[in-house]
Amino acid sequence: MSMDRLLTSKQSLIEALRMNGVAFVLGPDAVQIEVDGASTGDAQTTPASFYDLVSDELLRTYNTTLPQSQTTISGGSWQLHRAAAQILTDCEGVSLERLRRSASSVVQAVSQRVRSAPLLARLAALKASDLYISLTPDDCLVDALRQAHGAENVEVTAYAPNSDSSQPVDIPPARAGLVRVFFPLGRSATGSRMAIHEEDALEFLYKFQEEGVRRAPILVGELRRRDLLLLGCNLPDWLGRGFLRLANESRLSSQDKKMEFFAADAKDAGLNAFLSRFNPNASVFPWSPQEFIGELETMVIPHAQHAEPARATTPPIEPARTAAQRGPTIFVSYASEDADAARRLAESLTSLGFSDVWLDKRKLIGGDDWSDNIDEAIDRCDFFMPVLSRQADQRREGVFWEEWRKALTRAMRVNDAFLLPIGIDAAQPDRAGYERIFSGFTSQFRRLHLLHAPQGALSADATAALRERCGRFAEEAS
Repeated sequence: MSMDRLLTSKQSLIEALRMNGVAFVLGPDAVQIEVDGASTGDAQTTPASFYDLVSDELLRTYNTTLPQSQTTISGGSWQLHRAAAQILTDCEGVSLERLRRSASSVVQAVSQRVRSAPLLARLAALKASDLYISLTPDDCLVDALRQAHGAENVEVTAYAPNSDSSQPVDIPPARAGLVRVFFPLGRSATGSRMAIHEEDALEFLYKFQEEGVRRAPILVGELRRRDLLLLGCNLPDWLGRGFLRLANESRLSSQDKKMEFFAADAKDAGLNAFLSRFNPNASVFPWSPQEFIGELETMVIPHAQHAEPARATTPPIEPARTAAQRGPTIFVSYASEDADAARRLAESLTSLGFSDVWLDKRKLIGGDDWSDNIDEAIDRCDFFMPVLSRQADQRREGVFWEEWRKALTRAMRVNDAFLLPIGIDAAQPDRAGYERIFSGFTSQFRRLHLLHAPQGALSADATAALRERCGRFAEEAS
């Protein structure tokens, strides 16, 4: 990566982190731990790769070893998968489910020996995201997050094919202070199943692709609207490509898709070559996981220190309402050219008290499993927010015009404020001189109270008005 490209990628990542628009995806190379040393004395620890230890112990249990070509692979990258595959090859009559239980027991046993996971502790202390995806079945990341955020503020869910449908799979809705962790390849915790080799992992991903939208709509929506930051994954070609495609609504080569960031030190030449050819927005940083955490600390900590004085004078943001006092739902309709501003706006709306934000037919923010039928969504939402801009005004045709027409029709049936037009240009919307928007069937927008959010950042007046709107809705609903 050239120096100019590296600087550009870092700036993009800094902006995404600032907006809480990053989901961290962690693999086995990130699970570097310190365990009790071989000598006496509890204070003595030895650095180790968690999955090197798991692999060694599992192989000893079945009295077999990896071939020399496998043991020379550095680090813990997917060593559990290699060990499990070797056991099934060497040990006749071993069932997959029995091996799965053995592997789960070994993961839990090694976890008991962990004194610390320094890399994960540093990541958790940054508090740089509220969504983490663990591609490994251990709880080292969960423990680090609980230590940094408090156990009561960390929610964990896991997926396994054919699992009990009554058990929760989806992550909870976002709320202030909550950190969510999801295990797409299963978890070693009691009562859970986990993928233990490559074919197993393939089946988990395949089934999740079938069931994910139905069983985990919040998670799928979050993955498809956020940037992904892969840390310590060193994903095999097939798994890397499959997971990235699963996390994207459109194909990887699409020019208008969201960006992903990859924390990698170019170990996987095949996958990196694939990304450079087919994913125009991928950034493969030339750092190890340890180096990347150091870079993250330089990105996040100075911003937090700079923002500290402002928090003392800024009025606190009200958290989202509880289920008993549900905040209103809102449909944000925008031209595709305004997608970035609309996403920033949607993030602000959830913090002001709106319980669910429909951003478009593919992207949800919040907790309700809304239908993907636009007509039904417009008919069910409590408020409708058309995003006004010069770019939208210049569009002769667009899906958003149809959405605005349907919302105006519904507004005639609502005996209260329903339409909340908001301008995102630098000029106040009533002085923006929109020609198409302020004529024809949308001309009545001009007669409504127009809110202002330049580039998606709510003005103080708009923030106060929307917070008051949410409060009034809760009062009327109670």
